Amino acid sequence: MTLSKWLRMGALLLAGAMLPAPLVREAPAQPHPAAAEPYPAEEMLSDCRTLLATASAAADAGEIELDNTFPTGTCWGAFLSIQQLATIKIAGAKQPVFQVCVPEDTTLIQIIQLFDAYARRHPERLSEPFTIVALAALHEAFSCK
Repeated sequence: MTLSKWLRMGALLLAGAMLPAPLVREAPAQPHPAAAEPYPAEEMLSDCRTLLATASAAADAGEIELDNTFPTGTCWGAFLSIQQLATIKIAGAKQPVFQVCVPEDTTLIQIIQLFDAYARRHPERLSEPFTIVALAALHEAFSCK
């Protein structure tokens, strides 16, 4: 190869090195999953219907035998979480964060029954997230003094 060809090749390599690197297109990152749509109070009422019927028919509320269905599990699990959240206190605080003072002997069934009764008295709130409606029901029944 002649000197002029080497110089041209070197000039091309140098020019190529000085050009901005081509944009490497990575596969688009998967977007963060959107927060789940709020679960409306109306749907939770529907999921709790069988559980509440079973509780009403039981002679002893402590002896309820739950149906092994997805709606019953959804209702039970959701209100178990609500029951636990309602008692959260910030360190050193005298009252729970949500200003709900649920008596210790209140059962989960009673909390679900409170939600059911509250939601039926306030049909205008059925499209709201059930968590908001459930906390409103608890606040109405057990507002801290």
